[in-house]
Formats: sequence, C-alpha cells, structure tokens
Amino acid sequence: MSHEAEIAKLLGSEEVVIFHSPVTDLGGLDEVLEQSGRTWRTVELGMGSADSRDFFAALKARTGMQTLPQIFIHGRFVGGIRAGQEALMKRASAVGAAKWMGYLGLLPFIFAAAGVWFNLPWVIPILAAYGAVILSFVGAIHWGLAMVQRGVSAPVFYASVVPALVAWVALLIPKILGLPLLAAGFIGWRLWEQRNVGPLLPGWFRAMRTVLTIGAVASLLLGWLALLPFIGKA
Repeated sequence: MSHEAEIAKLLGSEEVVIFHSPVTDLGGLDEVLEQSGRTWRTVELGMGSADSRDFFAALKARTGMQTLPQIFIHGRFVGGIRAGQEALMKRASAVGAAKWMGYLGLLPFIFAAAGVWFNLPWVIPILAAYGAVILSFVGAIHWGLAMVQRGVSAPVFYASVVPALVAWVALLIPKILGLPLLAAGFIGWRLWEQRNVGPLLPGWFRAMRTVLTIGAVASLLLGWLALLPFIGKA
C-alpha cells in the first residue's frame, strides 16, 4: 500500500485524525475532543526510519504544511493545534445546543403524561399529537442524512418514511390503541437505527437518541395506563 493510500485509509477510520510527533504537546486538545463528542485517533510519526520520513513527506504533499501536528476532521485538513481547537470548539458548542434541545423535547411528553394521571383527559390528544410529531421527526432525520451521505442505499429512504406513516395511523385510531402504537414505533425505529446506521452516527447522538427514546416510550405508556378509565372518552 502506498503512503497516500495509507493516509486516506487512516483519515476514513475516525471523525478526527491527528498526526503528531513523539514530542508533540497536544495542549489539551484531547479535552476539547471529549467535549466535541467526536471520535478520534492519533497517529504518531517518528522520524527514525526512512519509511516514516517518506510517510511524512506524503502527508506534507497532501496538506502543504511542513510541521506537526496536523489535524483532519472528516478527512478534511484543518491545520495545527490552534485551528483544530477552534474547529472542535465550534462543534462542541453545536453539540451542546443539540443536547439541550433534545432533552428539553422530553418536557411535553412528561407534562402530558402527568396530566392524564391528574384526570385531565383533554391532554390525551396532546400527548398523542406530540408523540406523532416527534416520531415523524426522528424518521426525517435519516431522510436528510441519506441525501448528503455518499453510498446510501435506497432502503434507507424507504425506511425513513415509516415512522411518519406509523404516526399518522396512530392519530387515526382510538387513543387507547394509538398511544401504544406510537411507543412501539419509537422502540422499533431506535432498533432499526442502531442496527442499520448506528456506526455512521456520532457517539453523543446515539446516546442521546437512546435516552430520548426511553423517555418518550415511558411517557406514552404511562399516559396509556392512565387513559384506561377514560376509554369511552378517548
């Protein structure tokens, strides 16, 4: 394998790849990487052998940078430590915002489910409607991902509309059936997601999706259990 091909293979192995020397001080870059939610690997380049020097020459030819460390994100060269930290800190900020929005999205589930338990039957359609909207949303995420990722097969597009169809059916049928159907839809979609596209998703997103799925399913099922006395009104 040529050095160029080896570099390309390394760049495809993780979201962030850092080429550095044995004496490189990464200056807290590992902490920034943890906060960014990205996966990464470091590749140490010693200059004690001709092969290592040739590898470094190939790397310099690719980036135009004469020193180490050299940082790549998703296969794209971003620069040295300072440039890498800036790019990763922007990412960390975006990940933080996504987590906040995601976890705040559980509040309507929790409040609506609690409302059913407090004998407020008017919140039943609110719980069902919100569940249907969010189930459709998590499917649409993968429609969007499939459009921008290379090599995605047609079944991903087909599968990504299934949550919306399940949500639609759940709204058409009585709530005593619709709420558990929505819960089953969330569980089934999370299993499909993990099995079929899990490795393509960032670790922080996979963890968040699992927590959010548990929260949504628990709320829907709790609301369904509290709904039993109101079967005739649902």
